[in-house]
Amino acid sequence: MAVASLQREPTPQYPAIKPGMMGMYIFLASEVMFFGSLFAMYFYLFGSHIVWPPPPPSSSSEFYVAVWPIPVFNTIFLFSSAFTCHFGLDALAHDNRRRFFILWTTTIALGVLFEAGQLYEFISAFNRGLNLTANSFASAFFAMTGFHGAHVLGGLILLTLILYRAGRGQFSSRNHVGPAAVTLYWHFVDVVWFFLFIILYVGVALVR
Repeated sequence: MAVASLQREPTPQYPAIKPGMMGMYIFLASEVMFFGSLFAMYFYLFGSHIVWPPPPPSSSSEFYVAVWPIPVFNTIFLFSSAFTCHFGLDALAHDNRRRFFILWTTTIALGVLFEAGQLYEFISAFNRGLNLTANSFASAFFAMTGFHGAHVLGGLILLTLILYRAGRGQFSSRNHVGPAAVTLYWHFVDVVWFFLFIILYVGVALVR
């Protein structure tokens, strides 16, 4: 008697997540919780004050932040860098090294412009009487934007290291996990800035 043999269907092969990307996902998960706590702190302060932002400590100081012009230009710089970073990675994935270098150099330049604009805004804020101890809004503002600026600086260092390593031929279409992980991180700081811009600048301008 013939016995029919059952053939096992082949198990579909799913692409494995590279360890470098997995590490970045885990790191960004912790960063989401970190910035989430900062936003929770801000909304707690917002809900516990009758008037927000609180009045300045003296009549001669102006502690509020303006949407125009520096924050708007900073938003343009950072969001533009997200596109150059993404398409630069895409160029590297297709072994278009010249386009990759141009786009990632532009990304770094835009990030530096953002940091310069943030520094200028901090100096201008201090000159207007907005400092770390002025009131609860000032403390929250400098904590949230300061930590974000530090993350942007860290991203610029990572972008520069990747660009240097790419110049030494260490990345290609078959090996670009490092650039992909840094691109993911850069997109994260862009998203965080979007919420900071809406809450700290646009939101304050609307409630004043």
